[in-house]
Amino acid sequence: MQYESLLDYETLNKELVKRIQQIDGKAYIFLDEIQKVISWEKTINSLRASFDCDIYITGSNSQLLSGELATEIAGRYIEIKVYPFSFSEFLKAINSDRQNLDRDFLTYVEIGGMPFLSLIYNDRQACDTYLQDIYSSVVLKDIVDRYKIRNVDLLRRIISYLSSEIGHPISATGIAKFFKNEHRGSSIDTILDYISYTCDAYLFTRVPRSYLQGKQNLRVNDQYYITDHGLRQTMLGNNQ
Repeated sequence: MQYESLLDYETLNKELVKRIQQIDGKAYIFLDEIQKVISWEKTINSLRASFDCDIYITGSNSQLLSGELATEIAGRYIEIKVYPFSFSEFLKAINSDRQNLDRDFLTYVEIGGMPFLSLIYNDRQACDTYLQDIYSSVVLKDIVDRYKIRNVDLLRRIISYLSSEIGHPISATGIAKFFKNEHRGSSIDTILDYISYTCDAYLFTRVPRSYLQGKQNLRVNDQYYITDHGLRQTMLGNNQ
């Protein structure tokens, strides 16, 4: 592949330095899916120290700026989380005249808020294909490759289970029992890990639940919400 060598941070740094030196004035650097470059933060720090530049990085994993990586560039970045369109944003994107909001809302419910869909929202087959590609990319690339998952079928089943139980309290024990009834056993630890991976990939958002009993704040089973409801339609079918 033409740019595969740039996945090495030293090679990436050399290439960027070469290009920056050809620029008169301030440099603006845009790096997409930077988490694919191991030790990418070393390149970022080197460029910041050596040049007058603004650097914009994107990533699709919540671990991008966590732990040690955040420490490396602490105080030197602004994080902006980008989510799918809300309904009002969707209306603006499709230039809706707001004369038929029921129709527009039904379209939004069915295809979700991925920005690109605002360009093809009238072609339902194209929307379905795009959403399926997004789902495959998140599952197969963001999660399976990153965490070296071997049991992809189990991951898909957990994702389907979470998608069908949106808003309901979820427990790994309950999922394990459900799979056991289907003669598909799995350990509770593995299920918890896989759920965590889906949240790291921004496929789901975990909402902790608790209640007060006396003076104690007791933890109960968490709820999980899918980031984009269009993806839920893709995974479960439009009849859900």
